[in-house]
Amino acid sequence: MIEIFTERLRMISLSPDHLRLLSNDQKQLEINLSLHKSKSNLSQELKRAMEVRLSKALTDEQNYIWYTNWIIVPNNINEIVGGIMLKGTPNHKGEVVIGYYTHPEHQGYGYMTEAINGMKNWLLNQTNVRYVVADTEKDNIASHRVLEKTGAELYQETEELFYWRFA
Repeated sequence: MIEIFTERLRMISLSPDHLRLLSNDQKQLEINLSLHKSKSNLSQELKRAMEVRLSKALTDEQNYIWYTNWIIVPNNINEIVGGIMLKGTPNHKGEVVIGYYTHPEHQGYGYMTEAINGMKNWLLNQTNVRYVVADTEKDNIASHRVLEKTGAELYQETEELFYWRFA
């Protein structure tokens, strides 16, 4: 298990076993990691995303950190407020794609901005990583603002998505 620390947060990479617990038994995960009980559980959509992450992490367990969810835990409340998912090892261009979520009751506190800054700094110091990429739905204004605050540049768009990049 790897942890990344920022001023107010720690981000914990979930092992495949912990990732399975996040989807199926979050209370047990919180007990295992000595966290306070969260106010929220994952939505069905996020549970499906975690199942995909788990499948990929189990396929390449030596490199699970590149396929897993990293939970975000503020030091002052010691509970899960969201997560950042890595969507695979760096591609041939050195790009790593991230996805992220914040539980609704924890939005507006700057947790995701701080977490993305910490994660991008860590990623950009890893071998073979040149860029960190995030995609957002065009109508997800809050997510656009987080990426703008963290210094991401909008570099591509499709009919449905904006693509952002850190270098």
